[in-house]
Amino acid sequence: MTRRIADHYRALLREHGDSAEAAQYSSRESQFRRFAALAPIADLRGKRVLDFGCGTASFHEYLAGIDQTPAQYTGVDVVGEFFDIAREKVPGGHFCLPDALGDAEFDYAFVSGVFNNRRKGNRKFWQETVQSLFARCRGGVAFNMMSTYVDFQDPNLFYEAPERAFGFLKREVTPYVVLRHDYLPKLGSVPFEFALYAYRDAPGLKV
Repeated sequence: MTRRIADHYRALLREHGDSAEAAQYSSRESQFRRFAALAPIADLRGKRVLDFGCGTASFHEYLAGIDQTPAQYTGVDVVGEFFDIAREKVPGGHFCLPDALGDAEFDYAFVSGVFNNRRKGNRKFWQETVQSLFARCRGGVAFNMMSTYVDFQDPNLFYEAPERAFGFLKREVTPYVVLRHDYLPKLGSVPFEFALYAYRDAPGLKV
């Protein structure tokens, strides 16, 4: 399954080059709107950040543009072909396949778009991934998902009930959870996805 998804993104990279479309976003604007919903989990300046599903490191570009450049940026992806482009953008960054992370630890981890593609065991995949990332983080994890509160569902995408995701985090990960279902990935649309912040401690505490 991972190989099929990796091949899909390789094909997008060949077709679109270094662009939001290569990461399956409809535009750079919608990509950055999603980043804007995730980044406020904390002040990221001076922090160690993990970008899980980094693509060509567009999240780092976004953070630099809002004066939130982290001290350490690590990008993980199942498509190694993204890394040459990413290293040009972030010469001091570290990029690797998921299995090469070892026991690395971070302050915050971010996941944007990774949980959208339909695969066998979608729910198990996102839950185990978030738990694994949270175990590595001193501060917390921010991620997004497609919402079931929509009037149309693409059969190739996975949609989760936001209250179900919230409940899982509260029961199995941490008592400190924030759910956002208020942002617009595309102007003129309605909120068709949601973001969750899972904190190690109560938000606002210094980490």
